[in-house]
Amino acid sequence: MRIVYCNALFALLLLQASVIIEARDCVLCNILQHGKERLANIPRISANLSINGGLHISGGLESQSSNQPQAIQFPAREIQYPSLQRSAQRSLQVEAKIEIRHFTEADIEIDAKLKTVELIKKYGFPVETHFVTTEDGYKLCLHRMPRPGAQPILLVHGLMSSSAAWVMLGPSNGLAYILYLQGYDVWMLNTRGNIYSREHTNKFISMMDYWDFSFHDIGVKDLPPSIDLILERTNYQQIQYIGHSQGSTVFFVMCSELPSYSSKVIIMQALSPSVFMKDTRSPVLKFMGFFRGPLTMLLVRLGGYAVSITTKLIQQFRHHICPANKITSQICGVFDFVLCGFNWFGFNMTLTPIIVGHSSQGSSTKQIHHYAQLQKKLNFRRYDLGPTRNLIRYKSLSPPSYNLSQTQCKVVLHHGEDDWLSSGSDVANLQERLPNCIESRKVELKFFTHFDFIISKDVRPLVYDRVVNLAVTNK
Repeated sequence: MRIVYCNALFALLLLQASVIIEARDCVLCNILQHGKERLANIPRISANLSINGGLHISGGLESQSSNQPQAIQFPAREIQYPSLQRSAQRSLQVEAKIEIRHFTEADIEIDAKLKTVELIKKYGFPVETHFVTTEDGYKLCLHRMPRPGAQPILLVHGLMSSSAAWVMLGPSNGLAYILYLQGYDVWMLNTRGNIYSREHTNKFISMMDYWDFSFHDIGVKDLPPSIDLILERTNYQQIQYIGHSQGSTVFFVMCSELPSYSSKVIIMQALSPSVFMKDTRSPVLKFMGFFRGPLTMLLVRLGGYAVSITTKLIQQFRHHICPANKITSQICGVFDFVLCGFNWFGFNMTLTPIIVGHSSQGSSTKQIHHYAQLQKKLNFRRYDLGPTRNLIRYKSLSPPSYNLSQTQCKVVLHHGEDDWLSSGSDVANLQERLPNCIESRKVELKFFTHFDFIISKDVRPLVYDRVVNLAVTNK
């Protein structure tokens, strides 16, 4: 092996990880020759040439003019040299192994306050913002890391989360960055009610009416127009889909109620598939399921029609996730973790400000109550309005069940052993009802929990490496 120092044109390959460059001669030689005269004044990259492994990029940029990475857009494409026709067509596999620096104290303080677009720009990646309006007037925001011509992939966040979930841990552990570097056109939906999708066409809509939605509405009214927008903008016929928690719930709702959309998805990967809740371990959901008082009392406990970041349930249930020596941590004051559980062993505590800064991004009380209604029995069905209103709305005393057999696309289930919302038995029942589930994979770590799919310090080797492999092999 030998070490080669290449010019700035070669630096662009860092943002084009894992693409195939069609070469008819020594591509590196052409690139090196082109930048030879400017070598002394450009960023450096170290690369190892290997006979078996192709070109392995193992170094990083060292900018002489700025410490911040520069945003570079370099669409994936074939680079061909028509004049070099004498050799047989060959492929050079470029596999990026970029060493990302650790978060500094300044990074942590800044990243905790930045919005999704600002985070993506900070780390030198391209970003766009798109909007789509639902049939009932919600203006949804989609963040995109554009790669024109590449396979589009849609990431949908979980309950009380946002698109920031996919980028807040930086390029080394943020799934959106990882997929972009693998050659995907990455789209991130913000579902109704979160901080990026708070607008409504009716400027005078009441709080009660605005927040009157559950995950059913997201599945039938948010996802379909978002998918159609992506297909229209990319000229593709199908997308890939990855959903965490509620992001998986709403997908199965969509396929049940609007089965034609299943054919618009090549493969769906569910991270902590939250569908059946029969064996949920969440103390909050159990409390809400047993609650028999007036709904107004439950609204008071949660903070109103929208879940308050200071809901009284935090104080009531935080001891379930916070031992005495952790009770002062900011984590213990976040309802997301009080509801879904937390793994202290798999979390980098120094990143607490970032995680807290991008938690509790907006949710309706009805969303959580809908999940609570599903526990104790093996039900996956629409929101229970009570016998009288059910009869008016659904023409039956009980709400109708969703038809999981309508999900015809390929499905992969990723689940953890210590997940309060997606127990092993509930995931097994889901797998049995899906006609095209090609894999159900339990993460190989004993205490892996619901939010570890997003914030675990080891999420890349434990989850994302397999997610990317499945995405690539099912294009």
